[in-house]
Amino acid sequence: MEWFYAHNGQQAGPVSETDLEELARTGVVTADTLVWHAGMSEWQAYRTIQQGGSVETKYCNSCGNQFPVSELAMFGESAVCMTCKPGYVQRLRQGMTSTAPPLFRYAGFWIRFCAYVIDAIILGAVRYAITIPLGLEYFFRPIRPGFQFAYLGTAAVIGYALNLAYVVYFWTQQGGATPGKMAFGLKVVRPDGGPISVGQAVGRYFGYILDGITIGIGFMMAGWDDEKRGLHDRICDTRVIRTR
Repeated sequence: MEWFYAHNGQQAGPVSETDLEELARTGVVTADTLVWHAGMSEWQAYRTIQQGGSVETKYCNSCGNQFPVSELAMFGESAVCMTCKPGYVQRLRQGMTSTAPPLFRYAGFWIRFCAYVIDAIILGAVRYAITIPLGLEYFFRPIRPGFQFAYLGTAAVIGYALNLAYVVYFWTQQGGATPGKMAFGLKVVRPDGGPISVGQAVGRYFGYILDGITIGIGFMMAGWDDEKRGLHDRICDTRVIRTR
């Protein structure tokens, strides 16, 4: 598909969609630039085309949020939104190169621990709301001898399944943040700031089991790792960042 665009009051083009995206990436085409291709009834602002999903978007390497490429400033391989740009430029002035890693503010051990406690309270309440009426909780309802293992095993399976569904849903469908992380402005992302996949979410959850096997050391690694990664983050190549 060939595109035409307005530049300095005149029609320019035709260019391919890839070239149009490159023009947007370099700032020649902005969100307000009028563009057109054969079949369109009238010229439209480039942002309208972006909203239609035909133009590339990227994730800000600082805050991790998604933006159309025309709303991002490119510094080498790093894409930075207009909100984060002043801080990024300041760091450049202080000697950081434009090809440096993303400027995320990583979340450390204690704030993540507090978020985890909130999630544990929510999950515990939901679990008991399901298992107590079914008589599956030994501490809340007497269980006949010989049935403890079956009852408690069923309750444990329900608990693990609930926990898995909870984190996978929130990490992949709700911006990378469970309610606990939302409370502290945290989110789970890929190294480039993009959302994690379902596979990463499942792997990250089971990575918690390894954290427990290491007597919690896997969790505590977030306290001294340079990117605040726990063992589960290292295994699944994820990061937990601050969004505010």
